[in-house]
Amino acid sequence: MIRINPYWDFKNIQQIKDVEEVSKEFEAMFVRMILKEFRKTIPNGLFNTSFSSKMYWDMFDMQMAEIISSGQIGLKAYIQKALESYSKYMGE
Repeated sequence: MIRINPYWDFKNIQQIKDVEEVSKEFEAMFVRMILKEFRKTIPNGLFNTSFSSKMYWDMFDMQMAEIISSGQIGLKAYIQKALESYSKYMGE
């Protein structure tokens, strides 16, 4: 089952303490930023530029980022390995 986070929920992200969950959320945010930048390259004539349209596309990008970043890219594993080695280095 795919978990859908509210569009405005930033409190949930700040409460994450698990390394795996942090790396997953970071990867999803990274992919979302890439999708948002890709969308900027599309001419405005194809889509409506109203506030509601921008909000829709932003939510769409958020959900697509969750789906795309579900272990496909490898950034999650890289971040997870880096955080685990950092915590071992710091003695935590």
